[in-house]
Amino acid sequence: RVHQGKAPSSLSPKDPNEEEEKGGNCTRRRHPPPNAPPKPNPSTKTPIPISIPIPMATGSRAPRRRRPRSPLTLIDDLVREIFLRVPVDDPVTLVRGAAGCRSWRSMLSAPNFARDYRKARSAAPVLGFLHNTTSEPEDRFASSHFVSTAAFRFRPPAYEDLSRWDVLDSRHGLALLHAPKSKRNKGFVVCDLVTSQRWKFGDPECYNVMWWPHGDHMDKRIRCSATVLCAKAQCDQLDCHGDGGPFRVALVGTDYRNLRSHATVYSSETREWRDTISVHNLDFVNGRGNSAVVGNKVYVQCVESDKVVEYNTHEQKLSLITLPFEDQEGIDESIDLMGVDDGSLLFASVLKAKLCLWTMEAGPGGAAGWARRWAIELKPSLPARFLTDRANTLVGFAEGVGVIFLSTRAGLYAIELNSGKGNKVHKGFFDKVIPYRSFCTRAIGGLADLARAVSRRTGASVLEQ
Repeated sequence: RVHQGKAPSSLSPKDPNEEEEKGGNCTRRRHPPPNAPPKPNPSTKTPIPISIPIPMATGSRAPRRRRPRSPLTLIDDLVREIFLRVPVDDPVTLVRGAAGCRSWRSMLSAPNFARDYRKARSAAPVLGFLHNTTSEPEDRFASSHFVSTAAFRFRPPAYEDLSRWDVLDSRHGLALLHAPKSKRNKGFVVCDLVTSQRWKFGDPECYNVMWWPHGDHMDKRIRCSATVLCAKAQCDQLDCHGDGGPFRVALVGTDYRNLRSHATVYSSETREWRDTISVHNLDFVNGRGNSAVVGNKVYVQCVESDKVVEYNTHEQKLSLITLPFEDQEGIDESIDLMGVDDGSLLFASVLKAKLCLWTMEAGPGGAAGWARRWAIELKPSLPARFLTDRANTLVGFAEGVGVIFLSTRAGLYAIELNSGKGNKVHKGFFDKVIPYRSFCTRAIGGLADLARAVSRRTGASVLEQ
């Protein structure tokens, strides 16, 4: 509308880009062409842009705000890294985590988690040790037992029905046992005490190597040395635990009739024993002593001798190595082969109040030389009245962690080679102990299911036991 030829004040302000044409009593505005440059506004020197938020029409309801993510909600990768840092002597924490929810159970029971958990450690922990006993002198059958030394009291359920078997060796999370000659049980069994897996196989044909025809109370137990070893190429003793991988069992013994040492090996891949090989040897193989494994070679010490039998299971060769005992001050008969330490054969002896140690490297042609010698004082570990006791005996060695077991009248002690510290692990006296080392991560899924089932039925938890 036009009131007295003037535009009302409520109309929009004048655009500086528009031109006025006056004619008569009215004024017309002519818009500039589209391509014309804009003219400056004389009323303002510098235009100031102003941003005004304009709410968009979304209906009658205002848009919902997303709730901020809680800082307690952790991503799976971070949770996995936390579980990978749980100490090996505290697997109960992993079992509790697996029993907490399905996603954590799936994470912790996956094979790749167990593999990464093992690789983050330098060696598998010692869960306990195995040993044999006889109830009576006339008892011809040995009974084996498992003693837990772990903080969480590891109890293998698979070992309950193997108590009448004779335990011979343990490596790579596997325990090697043999059934005495009877109609009920025959042959060998290799058992994984964590996953309860078992592999059974019969005796080899070398009968005179396994048994001696003596009439004493031990005539039902084999007299040769038996060793279980991993058959994986370049085994690092970490990745072979619990995956059902191939293994071998090597037997080295002496036929007393022809004074020859014989050897044979069983393969889980072919499920058969290889042909027996032999070498002339005037000394008897110590069937109850410790054996050592370096690669594909098995080493067994002879009784009261300076000879060690070397059995190459891959090339099927049997040879003898003479130990350099000339400068050992007349204690050659008490030096015992314990196992392997840092790739070398480890020998040890208790001399008065010291634990004397030697490492040996075997050279070409059966030559041997001592690589290292050192001693550990036993005074800080043993009671004073048992320091020089002649009953002190070296009864076992845990390879990979460097722990020697010393049996005394005061109990069983574990001596660490690196630090020299010792602690009492049992109050009994033992003739021989076989340490059992393995990871418990392989049984997390089953333990978590058991924990949930028991808690639903009884309201109690099996994780505290």
